[in-house]
Amino acid sequence: MEKTISVFGSFGEVVATDRIVFTISCSSSKLTADEARDSVEKRQKYITQSCLNDGGKDVRENCLLTKSGDMFTFIKETRVTLSSSEKLDSLRNKFIEKLDSSIKLHDTLYGFKERTLAETSKKAFTNACRVATDKASHLCNSMDVKLGECVNIVETSSGWIDNSNLANNFTEKEYRCTVQAQFRIIQ
Repeated sequence: MEKTISVFGSFGEVVATDRIVFTISCSSSKLTADEARDSVEKRQKYITQSCLNDGGKDVRENCLLTKSGDMFTFIKETRVTLSSSEKLDSLRNKFIEKLDSSIKLHDTLYGFKERTLAETSKKAFTNACRVATDKASHLCNSMDVKLGECVNIVETSSGWIDNSNLANNFTEKEYRCTVQAQFRIIQ
């Protein structure tokens, strides 16, 4: 009968956000629609150019004109996609320093590209297999036998885990993979 050893290996791969989307809006209320629009457009040029210069990958703008009583209010929202939280911080600081209270920064969404997610799960699996191999090797050494070839590997669990324990739980995610590996023992 062939002797084998079975071990579990687990590994968590932490990945940083590579897609950040935030919205900034600029508004103005004036007696005419043209005045309100012109007031916003003066500031909007700076906003759009700053977003593009600071790494904005996708800059989209939406406009809204409303009338209440004698006043027209023109609002322009700019939705920007960035690749890092550093670029987001840089843009936010720039807007806070340079622009007035008619500029509002809205919710920020953090995300991951599908390629990043697939690469992360593959790395976690590979590293979990390495951990299992190292563990089996250590056990064999302690029993004065040699570790043979791997005869079976099964992924027993995997997935994104609750990352509330990470320092940057909005900008990082952890993917954990656990495998069970079976190796031959050579005597």
